[in-house]
Amino acid sequence: TVWQPRAADPELEAEFMRRLLVKLGLPQEQAKTVVASAPSKEAARVTTTQGQTSVQLDDGFDRAWRRVGLALDRSGFTVEDRDRAGGLYFVRYVDPKKAATNAEPGFFAKLFSFGKSDDAAAPVRYRIAVKGEGDRTTVSVQTSQGAAETTEVGLRIVALLVDDLK
Repeated sequence: TVWQPRAADPELEAEFMRRLLVKLGLPQEQAKTVVASAPSKEAARVTTTQGQTSVQLDDGFDRAWRRVGLALDRSGFTVEDRDRAGGLYFVRYVDPKKAATNAEPGFFAKLFSFGKSDDAAAPVRYRIAVKGEGDRTTVSVQTSQGAAETTEVGLRIVALLVDDLK
């Protein structure tokens, strides 16, 4: 057999857990009740408060800080700096839509485009704010100055984080 990666399936995972408990010696009925009583919670979800879209995690700050750091590394962000006391990641992000439209110019375009800047695909700096509130944590995207990022790029960054944190 070969491992086939695929999306998480809670029903399949519950059945696997039940079978594992039976294999380890728990009776069938007790294994069913243990699996049925296990809390099922969504790992990450998108929330919108006061016009800003953010990610809500059902984890404490310490665990959420680690998970967000790993998600940023896996999602192609460049983490420039971290401020754990303030709950901030300072990252650079290149919007794939802008990078795709900024194809290599031809010979004549290079020849006659002097004076034009090539900032379309330049990385933009953002702050990822991780704020713990008891056993829940909110992750939001901010501009480099600390204001709420409400543009389409900010929504895309939130979607990337939610996909990776699930």
